[in-house]
Amino acid sequence: MKNLLPLLIFISLFSCSPEETTQPNNTEQNYTTTLSSLVLNDYLATPAIDVPLGTLFYQNVPYGTDQRQVIDIFLPPSASGFSVTQQDVVDYRDMILNIHDGDFKSGDKSAAYNADNEISAYLSNNIAFVSMNYRFLNTSEQDNRGVTTSFKDAENVFNFIRTHTNKLKINSNKIFIKGNGFAGSSITQYLLSQPFYGFKVKGISMNDPLSSLDFLDFNDTFSDFDFDLYSFVSEQDEQMISELYGGIQLNQLESEDIIIKNRETASFTSAYENFTGRVRISAIDYNVPYQTLENIKHLIRHQLHSIEIYNKATLQGLHVDAQILHLHLQNDQSELDFILDTFL
Repeated sequence: MKNLLPLLIFISLFSCSPEETTQPNNTEQNYTTTLSSLVLNDYLATPAIDVPLGTLFYQNVPYGTDQRQVIDIFLPPSASGFSVTQQDVVDYRDMILNIHDGDFKSGDKSAAYNADNEISAYLSNNIAFVSMNYRFLNTSEQDNRGVTTSFKDAENVFNFIRTHTNKLKINSNKIFIKGNGFAGSSITQYLLSQPFYGFKVKGISMNDPLSSLDFLDFNDTFSDFDFDLYSFVSEQDEQMISELYGGIQLNQLESEDIIIKNRETASFTSAYENFTGRVRISAIDYNVPYQTLENIKHLIRHQLHSIEIYNKATLQGLHVDAQILHLHLQNDQSELDFILDTFL
């Protein structure tokens, strides 16, 4: 790996990049401005997984100032060498962004490196792979913004990749997102609901997704169950739900403006309205009964979330590959094949 370091110096000098005419509208500090002079070579490491010879791996690259604001970057071998031809200089690579699972209080980007990962296959097909960490809920902060902090971190990662397009040779307009579970699927759908970022996404794959992170939306999702959020949740659940929006009590959901705003941000109402990419859904059976709701786990992992997403996406005419037991649907393709076809 050390013998590749001189090549990186040349790569960092490239100046050609895909043109973009729209600028992001960030409401918090634009970390990518202060990090634009980042020296990527400082983060070059040896990956802990098998990858094709010549792969470059950058570990814990900061995209912000918090210790959780770091990403791992795998660049395929064909993006690693130096070439003097103009064609090679502008030959930007597609990218997969992996967003780990968790409850916005736990999880890590390294979960993507499990024994059955397909990162080597992505790299062999000239696709870069980026796995991100994000800030967790911090209820001790006076300015607690709930999950919107994690949402903004995903925007910051997009902006970081865009800023470093020349160094990474990644096409920031052709990104596939793998959103895992409760948190990963929520962040994925938030990005789709933001036009500047959603436009750059060519496909998504979500495992056990939530149809909305606004728990009051579940009154409609589970209307056939005569569901009412306030009467369903326990006292412990009330605190967990309130913290998602920066609150401490459930009665704040409809009474405090900032909590209402954060809750509406987490509803992903427009996620599929303007999206033109491909959607893959896998609703994994956790032995959650379809006909009854017994606890918060059943509420979060119920197949109705995947069914609602499936209906929204197909209504927009999107290509959807779904595994949903209740609808007797099985994925037509493996996730790898689905991703490769998305980038064709």
